[in-house]
Amino acid sequence: MGEDGTPTFTVDDALLHMGFGKFQILVLAYAGMGWVSEAMEMMLLSFIGPAVQSLWGLTSHQESLITSVVFVGMLVGAYSWGVVSDKYGRRVSIHFGVSHSLNDGGIVLGVSMLGFSPGFLSPYFEESPKGFTEFWRERRGPSRKYFYHFGLGGGLNPTKAKMIKHFLGGPWRPAETPKGFLITAIVTSGAGFLSALSPNYISLIILRCLVGLGLGGGPVLCSWFLEFIPAPSRGTWMVVFQAFWTFGTIFEASLAWFVMPRLGWRWLLALSSIPSSILLLFYVFAPESPRYLCLEGRKEEALVVLEKIARINGAKLPTGDLVSENEIELVGKSTPTEDTLLLQAEDNGYEAPKEMNPKAGGISTLLQLLSPELVRSTTLLWMVFFGNAFSYYGLVLLTTELHNGRNTCRPEELQTVKYEGVSYKDVFITTFAEFPGLLISAFTVDRFGRKFSMSAMFFLCCIFLFPLVVHQPQVLTTGLLFGARICITASFTVMYIYAPEIYPTSVRSTGVGIASSMGRIGGMVCPLVAVGLVHGCHQTAAIMLFEVIIFVAGICVLLFPVETMGRDLSDSISSSKQTS
Repeated sequence: MGEDGTPTFTVDDALLHMGFGKFQILVLAYAGMGWVSEAMEMMLLSFIGPAVQSLWGLTSHQESLITSVVFVGMLVGAYSWGVVSDKYGRRVSIHFGVSHSLNDGGIVLGVSMLGFSPGFLSPYFEESPKGFTEFWRERRGPSRKYFYHFGLGGGLNPTKAKMIKHFLGGPWRPAETPKGFLITAIVTSGAGFLSALSPNYISLIILRCLVGLGLGGGPVLCSWFLEFIPAPSRGTWMVVFQAFWTFGTIFEASLAWFVMPRLGWRWLLALSSIPSSILLLFYVFAPESPRYLCLEGRKEEALVVLEKIARINGAKLPTGDLVSENEIELVGKSTPTEDTLLLQAEDNGYEAPKEMNPKAGGISTLLQLLSPELVRSTTLLWMVFFGNAFSYYGLVLLTTELHNGRNTCRPEELQTVKYEGVSYKDVFITTFAEFPGLLISAFTVDRFGRKFSMSAMFFLCCIFLFPLVVHQPQVLTTGLLFGARICITASFTVMYIYAPEIYPTSVRSTGVGIASSMGRIGGMVCPLVAVGLVHGCHQTAAIMLFEVIIFVAGICVLLFPVETMGRDLSDSISSSKQTS
């Protein structure tokens, strides 16, 4: 109830009242396609390195660098996109997206690189479609800000676009357009496609680093989707979201098995860039998170989004006025806190001090993550992300290294070994381990909790890997890697559910982005272990290092201060209860 007795409801109340419906399915499909794209780009790393090593006569360190530079780009991108998302919105404001990132040539280049028709459609206006040349000539200058309304690519004809518009009620207003997704999609797909044309090793390294920069926006998709899900079904549907990653890895393994022996690695790189380009076709229909809008005081815009969710889901909003969690705290607290002072300052027309303002910048947000309320969760999450990424991507690379004629150590032959077809089969088989990993996480996450699910999977992964400290027959090696991949996939899935839940909305994307950056560091280091040590005939040392890192990650999970199963998402640091 409000102070005057008027009924009130929060975003959580509205989502719970409306339930999971058609709108969330559409959000899932869009975010999931981005997750498929990231999975494919990561999975192909296990194929490209050995292929170009044989072609260009690279050393093992040069081969490892092809993988590591992708993680360098992701390290920068994950933090940057997280800060931008919390500062300008989950989809990023139009001012950043258009004015700062998409100059005249940038859009044309992005569309050309993706192979789309340069004919721009106008199904969202009453005027007839125009050709690219005529449209661009008219729109150059002050009216160019309306450019985004026409969409990208000739693949979306007016009839289909109008059908989508009728169903979703879009496109959204300029301030509600998913520019962040657009930028990451252009960078990822454009650099991915150009990687296929790399004439030499240096150009390939640079372009793969740019791919990583675009892929760094992946955690934002995760946070964006999470904020549309009702609390009781959050765990289950986040597992479904993670299934898109599994689909992407399996599809990439299948694509590599078919393409590499026939067409080569360049075609694999080009074809793998297609899924990220699909995001460009529908980006205007992706709405802003109502939770973020409400937190920013833009309750009218949040209510518009919630009303459209209700209409699409065939449901009704709760009666009363929409309020934010911060407003509820203001009524219930007598002692001012950092958050209440911010709200009071905004209500009175004053600007909050820079060090207290969540929009002050990336450093300020980082300090909030290291505040007494969040420092324990933040540091533990960094360690878990590092261990999980190190082990997951390490297992992907180990699958090719241990089956590429290298079980018997012959260092003098390492530079001439060919990438035989058996590697595709083994990678394909072990990739299917992600399906049971998803099923296990779906079964345990809402029954036994996030912490138990993750820690149990980490410790089981250690058990599966231990026999590999010595050389094993190929069939047994495949089986052990299959079991380890099941466990690490399950822990990875639950981790991406737990991480956004543990942070309040005000720092959620930044928190997950920085944690993901720590994971990228693990991804940068793991090629030196999975490739470098195995190349140097140090398989035992490599496996033991995996064992230690995975075991420590499992211990860190047990030390997390809070279990988030069944809890509503918090909006502010003061409302984030970091106790079990």
